[in-house]
Amino acid sequence: MITPSQRGTTTVSEKAVRRIARRAVTESLPGRGVAATSVSATVRGDRARVSLDLALPYPVPVADSVRLVQDHVAARTRRLSGLDVPRAEVSVRALHADAPLLRADPSGPSGGGPVRPGARRWWSSRRLPTAAVTGGATLAGGAVVFDVARVHLLGRPPARWRGGAVDWLSTHGAGELPVVLGGAGAVLMGLVLIVLAVTPGQRHLLSLSPPVDQPVFALDRSAVSALVREAVSDVAGIGRVRVRVGRRRVVVRARLSFGDRAAARGDVQAAARLAVGGCALRRAPRLRITLDPDPTWRQPPAVGPAPAPASAPALAPAPRPQSQSQSQSQSQSQSQSQSQSQSQSAEKAPASPPTQGRT
Repeated sequence: MITPSQRGTTTVSEKAVRRIARRAVTESLPGRGVAATSVSATVRGDRARVSLDLALPYPVPVADSVRLVQDHVAARTRRLSGLDVPRAEVSVRALHADAPLLRADPSGPSGGGPVRPGARRWWSSRRLPTAAVTGGATLAGGAVVFDVARVHLLGRPPARWRGGAVDWLSTHGAGELPVVLGGAGAVLMGLVLIVLAVTPGQRHLLSLSPPVDQPVFALDRSAVSALVREAVSDVAGIGRVRVRVGRRRVVVRARLSFGDRAAARGDVQAAARLAVGGCALRRAPRLRITLDPDPTWRQPPAVGPAPAPASAPALAPAPRPQSQSQSQSQSQSQSQSQSQSQSQSAEKAPASPPTQGRT
């Protein structure tokens, strides 16, 4: 009898746990369109830890929905993987409307339906530059106002830094190098502020095709990269996958471990196109696929057409049943032909010479 220690071990990979958890999310709230934007899993021994980022439909009770998702994902993953899943950590990253998104046509609203104005790019509030400029101007202006008020109201002498700055400016002309460098720095800073004011920023966000009278949605590039990477990894024969998502191009680099290269490239391109199309981006990016074979990869042998089956030998037709009179006539004719052949052979045979006796 084989003992349990001799039966071997069963290892469940983290990728399998992630797929089980992702599928369990879609089963947790049937008919409501809940989706997992990101799934991570860690397996240590016979225990698994699952973390989820969700996009819930609107309107739903968020707390109750998250509790249902946690319980269902933990129970489903525990049952299918056989691992101990204490609980699932869930984070709600977005809320989306139940109405389907309307894909916009690049030629304009007339081709793909009405599009909300101003939804072309996701604009940044520029908090850091605004805070830096506002803070610097406030400090400089406040220091000057405070020193002037102190001089005029309290009769105090002006501050040393203000007097030194006035004396330095009075002794240096406009053509000197420090003044030129200071003016160039001010012009450069002004140009930077103008560029920040007229450009949208938020380059890591990709605008979606918004429905009418709905908020504008945006998707992070890392989410698109994760979706494309997951879709390409499911193709048979594909190993490591790297995805780089830009505003107008998605670059996919994959390693081929086994299988036909041309067929795998077509499958990878179809999977990547399907994943990008499912994101409902306002501007569909171009795909660039690079498929590099592993050093151990070998081209599978070409399979020729199957040989045609050997034709069976033709069978002689079965004799037809004959009547009794026909069989008697055939037997008489056969006997007459045999007698005639015997007589002909006797006539053709030479006569044997007579024998002589011994004396």
